[in-house]
Amino acid sequence: MNTKPIGPKIHGAIDYGFVAMQALAPNIFNLKGSARTLCYTFAATQGVINSFTNYPLGLKRLIPFHLHKQIETPVLPALVVLPWITGAFKEGKARRFFLASFGIALATYLLTDYRAYQK
Repeated sequence: MNTKPIGPKIHGAIDYGFVAMQALAPNIFNLKGSARTLCYTFAATQGVINSFTNYPLGLKRLIPFHLHKQIETPVLPALVVLPWITGAFKEGKARRFFLASFGIALATYLLTDYRAYQK
């Protein structure tokens, strides 16, 4: 019995929301320098992954959903490590944004049933 409440369609919607959040954050929060660059990099990376994942919201379904999980695994720590290494954490609003992004991504990751959509 599966107890994970997030299936592929909801996961995809959250992922695309994450892309929008990352892409809009630099202007909404007036992020500068490496924080701005990282936001756009994370948005583009996640957007490509989403577009090619085999789930209901994928555009060109090349990446199996269970492999999507394996791709997201190193992305999670990168949401904290890269801003820290690049100095983006020195800016308080950037630090709060990236930590919140990490929290959302981690919760989504842990609550998703990655075996739910295998074709």
